[in-house]
Amino acid sequence: MSAQVITEAETALGHLERLTDVLRAGGWSVEVAAPADRRPTALVVNPSMRALQENVIAVRETSGSDWSYCYGWGERIAPCTDPSGAASTLGRVLAAHRDN
Repeated sequence: MSAQVITEAETALGHLERLTDVLRAGGWSVEVAAPADRRPTALVVNPSMRALQENVIAVRETSGSDWSYCYGWGERIAPCTDPSGAASTLGRVLAAHRDN
């Protein structure tokens, strides 16, 4: 009998895929990368102003088994149980505001 072990990288990738689904449904461009030697990341890009972009990672909280979406440098965005909330926050951060 074989046992399947789910790694932290696979769990993180699953969380990023859920966020990606929400973001793409909202019109955002998202590219997910999962290289073997690094943490999986999602590059979220404002499609109308491609210079506005952020890297997002999913990390396990230090206390317990909860996971959170974070910017690439580690600042927390939202819990992974709330991909819609994370997408809303990213939408505000990546919004192109123009003064008239």
